[in-house]
Amino acid sequence: MDSVSLTILLSLLIGLTLLRVPIYIALLAATLYLQVYVNQMPLAGMVLAMVETIAKSSMLCIPFFILAGNLMSVSSLGARLVNLFVTMLKRVRGGFALAALIANAFFGAISGSSPAAVATFGPIVYDPMEKLHGSRLSLGVLTSSGALSIIIPPSITLVIYGVVTNTSVARLFMAGMLPGILIVMIVGTYLFFTCRSNTEEEVKSVTGDITLTKALFQSIPVLVLPFIILGGIYGGIFTPTEAAGVAVVYALFVGIFLYKELKLKDVVHTLEASAIMAAVILFIISTSTPFSWIFARQGLATKLVGSMTTVFSSPVLFLVATYVVLLIFGTFMEGNAIILLLMPFIYPVSKSLNIDPTHFGVVSTIALVIGCCSPPVAVNIFTAVGVTGLPMQRIIRGMLPFFILMVTFTFTLLFFPQFSTFLPNLFG
Repeated sequence: MDSVSLTILLSLLIGLTLLRVPIYIALLAATLYLQVYVNQMPLAGMVLAMVETIAKSSMLCIPFFILAGNLMSVSSLGARLVNLFVTMLKRVRGGFALAALIANAFFGAISGSSPAAVATFGPIVYDPMEKLHGSRLSLGVLTSSGALSIIIPPSITLVIYGVVTNTSVARLFMAGMLPGILIVMIVGTYLFFTCRSNTEEEVKSVTGDITLTKALFQSIPVLVLPFIILGGIYGGIFTPTEAAGVAVVYALFVGIFLYKELKLKDVVHTLEASAIMAAVILFIISTSTPFSWIFARQGLATKLVGSMTTVFSSPVLFLVATYVVLLIFGTFMEGNAIILLLMPFIYPVSKSLNIDPTHFGVVSTIALVIGCCSPPVAVNIFTAVGVTGLPMQRIIRGMLPFFILMVTFTFTLLFFPQFSTFLPNLFG
């Protein structure tokens, strides 16, 4: 590939991205240009390569986890979680905000989708939390806590990272658990000292006269699901793909037969929405992988590894550089697309520096978490705009303290890989 072709390729990709063309269309256009017009690859061969990329059983967990999360979203499971934690924490300072945070963390262990978490809890928690703690803090809690779904397993982003780097998804899920819990604790501490206490009347205005026993009983079906999913994976009972299928069956059973909330039209609509969301992600995967092959076959990946290991001879320096790059990319691209686009190039460098793949995956994922909460793309902020109807600038101001907390924690994680490797090494 000559310099002219490379320039046209990168200009096409960057130009379409800046024009807000969907990333999978931009990748497809760039790949078609180079493979078909420059390398003279038959179009049928190009299509076959794209199909083979996603024709793997490990990819099935992506649509299944999306479907399970969406089924939970259209039922009352989110409200039941909030009611339980509000009732438990009603005498704790900032109890309602803490309840929203912890409920999001639990939902993250079900859906693996950050926008789904914001869309699920936004209509439930924003109005009462805004009355208790003001709009700025409420918007920050809603937007940032939804991002926990990307870190706390099962995480779709970690699944895609595992597929791209050939890293054990079960090990990645285990590696994301402790950092996710630590972020909950850090944000929870901030909320405890920032929020005022809730009065009994304010708590009743949200939950009614529900008792802790009743709230616990009502939420048992949703509380056990994370333990079924993660316990089954870590216990070797089923694979992450099988766990995703179990989550879908369980969500359907609870919504249709136990709570009797899901009607046929709800299931059909959820299947349609989930299919569209999964198709977009899988199409990104199918177009980005042939795109990365271009650079591998031209030897550019090898040259990149050599040059980066010369500049970043220290693993910590490389992790900091990777974190900054992913953070920048995350402000204008979707996180899963970034993993697919950049990881084939930067992962070999991390491997040559003997950085633990699970630690590298967790650091990369958290960097993308922060990116998804940062403008201009900021998928979580756009979802919050749709849920609350408030302008983006107002949501960004509320998000700022939580943004600083997450950035600070990630830099700490860079220097202490034990936070992400402790559990995988203990049970692996």
